[in-house]
Amino acid sequence: MFFEAFLAFFRRTDQKLFHRFKNHHKKNIPMEDTNTDTNTSSSVPFSGSSEGRNFQFIAGRRFNNDEDVAYLLPNDNDEADRLHQQHWIIRYSFQCNYHSPIKKQLQEGIQVIDAGCGPATWTFEMAETYPNSKFYGIDVSFVFPEAIKPPNVDLQICNVSKELPFDENSIDFFHQRLLVAALSKCDIQAGLKNAYKVLKPGAYIELVEPNLNGFESVGPVCANMQSTMDDMMAKKGMLANLGDHLQELLEEAGYVNIHFQTKRMPVNHTNKAGALWWQDLSHVYNSFRPMMAMQNPEWEDPDVYAEHVRLAGQECAEMKTYFIFCIAYAQKPLETEEES
Repeated sequence: MFFEAFLAFFRRTDQKLFHRFKNHHKKNIPMEDTNTDTNTSSSVPFSGSSEGRNFQFIAGRRFNNDEDVAYLLPNDNDEADRLHQQHWIIRYSFQCNYHSPIKKQLQEGIQVIDAGCGPATWTFEMAETYPNSKFYGIDVSFVFPEAIKPPNVDLQICNVSKELPFDENSIDFFHQRLLVAALSKCDIQAGLKNAYKVLKPGAYIELVEPNLNGFESVGPVCANMQSTMDDMMAKKGMLANLGDHLQELLEEAGYVNIHFQTKRMPVNHTNKAGALWWQDLSHVYNSFRPMMAMQNPEWEDPDVYAEHVRLAGQECAEMKTYFIFCIAYAQKPLETEEES
């Protein structure tokens, strides 16, 4: 049933573009500045950048090496492939790509930022679905393709916690998803203020984040993984339970009309989606191993760590573990509301 729905969804999208994009990305994540895109048709200023290529290699994986970037996960081909698949799992689990009430505006044509776009899977699919709208994907690392992209997409190296290269009051929708292991609390606060500046009055912002320490029905093996991850993230100033803080963070930044909801995702049980969520989570655990081993020296041995991850997956299946996604969308106040 899952794969029938999954295949039906693919038939409704541009498979050719997606596979060309994925194959191009897999074979070629540029290591030097090869940007020759001179398209200046956008009404929103969007300058190029040669940043985002400062890397370091740890245990055979490529990581961002910028001092002002807290990102914990790798930024190599393997991680890009995981993010591609993760997008389609989310798309199937949520049965949508966004929750804000902006479908009509997207169809008519608006300006959209996808912050932390990664390999730009969400950006590309949305651009194909809404060809009248313009999509700007921004990320701190150069992990997206440049040569193959929809004509209504621009991609740029940009740190959302720094000043954004857009005019004030120029953006209609700001989308940010799964940056829980990418931004510290201070970075998130700065990013929300930066988004506020560039959004038009009345425009929507949408945040989607999991609670990495808020799993339901967790056994001791998985709990050990989670507590170690919490400690690792806390040292970076990150919030493992970021989802729980979305409403207060939006309120603090000045947004209004906040809507909040949660969605439970099975981990390694119930259906194919549950199996795929465990595949994604175990992939994340394995990517985290170099940092996790700093908290637990026993995990410096790859075999010991792999066995612990395997047991965690088995435990999730037996205990029917769930993790929680938190979704919040809100608006920048209208000028009359700000004045009052």
